[in-house]
Amino acid sequence: MIIKTGINVKCKKCNKIHEINPEDFDEAETNYDERNMGYEIQSIWEYEFNCDECGNELKILIEGYEYPAGVLNYQEFNVEGCIIVVEPTLEVNYNDEEDL
Repeated sequence: MIIKTGINVKCKKCNKIHEINPEDFDEAETNYDERNMGYEIQSIWEYEFNCDECGNELKILIEGYEYPAGVLNYQEFNVEGCIIVVEPTLEVNYNDEEDL
């Protein structure tokens, strides 16, 4: 799974808008849980930074779930110190059948 489009957040302290690009996030932490129809795959991305306007600490947590593998089943976005203005887009992205 990949973050296809970035996320825009607004600092709760000074209201500055920050545009976070997909490449700003580190590699996803990936967890697997075997279920009835195969594996459920959880991908987690985290990004922390300080607002360059006021210094407020901002945290973004993006979670995406595939179940069954290859199908985006659920996504969740959590933030601290800011609010989401534009949600990111997640996409299941496999190069070939071996990745499933």
